[in-house]
Amino acid sequence: MFNAEIREVVFIPTWTIPPGLLNRSILPSIKKDPGYLATHNIRVIDASGNFVDPASVNWTSYSTAVPYTLRQDPGPNNSLGTVKFIFPNEHFVFLHDTPHRDLFDYPQRAFSSGCIRIEDPLQLAELLLDDPQNHSRQALQAIVDSRQTQRVHLNPKIPVVIMYMTAALDTNGD
Repeated sequence: MFNAEIREVVFIPTWTIPPGLLNRSILPSIKKDPGYLATHNIRVIDASGNFVDPASVNWTSYSTAVPYTLRQDPGPNNSLGTVKFIFPNEHFVFLHDTPHRDLFDYPQRAFSSGCIRIEDPLQLAELLLDDPQNHSRQALQAIVDSRQTQRVHLNPKIPVVIMYMTAALDTNGD
């Protein structure tokens, strides 16, 4: 369980891959398929903020602590979809849209690496922004349709409490 404050809504976001996910999932995928980064529209950025050609990196020399930032550009396959809700926290958890709309058809929800997918992110954005004049559903859809990254800061910030719990049925169905 943790508390945070939603500070902004980002439309057409980039996704900076968190270090834990990079080590657990992305790095092994890069090692198996040198074209993985290009296929997934992910850029490699060094500590100075410069883009690095992924082919110039010896990915097999890293098992953890990759000295680069990996960032997925906005687009139809961006893992965060079209909207993300920023509430800085030590766990790198975000509320966000998803390009995998079909996952909402399943009763289970454990498809993410810790973030929380939102089924109707524009509705949530509209509720959080609470500004029918400037941020109606139609205005928010126009922002998404523009395909340009746009940040909207919340004032006031909205407190959020996240509680992760695991539940399971025993043999009696309890």
